[in-house]
Amino acid sequence: MSTFYGLARHEFGMSLRRPSFWVAYGLLCGFYVVSILIPSMDSASDLIRPGRIWPQAGHIVFMYNIFLPLLAGILAADRVQRDGRAGMRELQRGAPLSNRVYIFAKFAGVLLSVLLPMLVLILASGLALIALGLATPPILWPLLLAFVTIALPSHAFVVSFSMAFPMVLPLRVYQVLFTGYWFWGNMLNPRAFPTISDTLLNTIGQYPLQAFFGVIVDSTGPVQIGFSPAQAAANLAIVLTGALLALLGLVRYLDWLETRV
Repeated sequence: MSTFYGLARHEFGMSLRRPSFWVAYGLLCGFYVVSILIPSMDSASDLIRPGRIWPQAGHIVFMYNIFLPLLAGILAADRVQRDGRAGMRELQRGAPLSNRVYIFAKFAGVLLSVLLPMLVLILASGLALIALGLATPPILWPLLLAFVTIALPSHAFVVSFSMAFPMVLPLRVYQVLFTGYWFWGNMLNPRAFPTISDTLLNTIGQYPLQAFFGVIVDSTGPVQIGFSPAQAAANLAIVLTGALLALLGLVRYLDWLETRV
C-alpha cells in the first residue's frame, strides 16, 4: 500500500506542477465565473429559498460538469504515454511494481488532481452565495453531495478511458474523438439526432441530477417525468463499472506488451 500511495501522491503532485494544467483550468473557471456565477448574483431576486437549496446545488454542480470533465479527459490523455516516452516504464519494470498497482495508483493521482479545481470552484461558489446573502450555510452540504454523485463519477469515467485509449490511438486523434463523444453522447437531444444521451450510458451526471436533486434539464431523456433514483443508481453503477473495466483493460494491455519484449 505504501507503493500505491507513493505513486498516487507523485502523480498528483506532478499534475499540479504543470503550468498548462493551471492555465487551462484557470481559463475555464474564469469563463464560468464571468458568464454564470457573477450574473447569477446581481440581484436579491436570486435569493435561494430553503426549499430550493437542493435543486440549486445540483444545478450549480451540473453546469460546471458540462465542460470540466471534458478538460480533465484531454489533460489525462498523455499520462501513461508520457512515462513510455520518458523511459520511466523501463525503470518501473525493474522495480517490484505490478502493472495493476502502477495503473490504479496513477489513476488515483490523476483523478484527484483534476477533481481539485472543480471542488475549489464549487466551494467558492457556495461561499460566495453565502457571503452575498443569497444562500445560507446549509447549501454547502448538498453542493458536496452533488460533487460526489455528479462530478466524481463523470471524472472517473473520462480519466480512465483517457489513460487507456491513447495507448492504441494517436494522442491527438483520441483527444478529437473524445471531444466529439462528450458532446454527442451526453448533450444532444435524441429527438433531433441519434445519440446515447438518453440512455444509462449518459456520463455527464443528468441521471443523479434529476433523481437526487429534482432538476430536469430539457435536453435529453424522458424530460416529462425525470429519472427515478433506481435509474440513477443503475447509471452510476454502469459509469463506474465502465471506468473499472477501462483500467483493467489497460493493465492487461501492458501485461501483453511486456510479454512481447
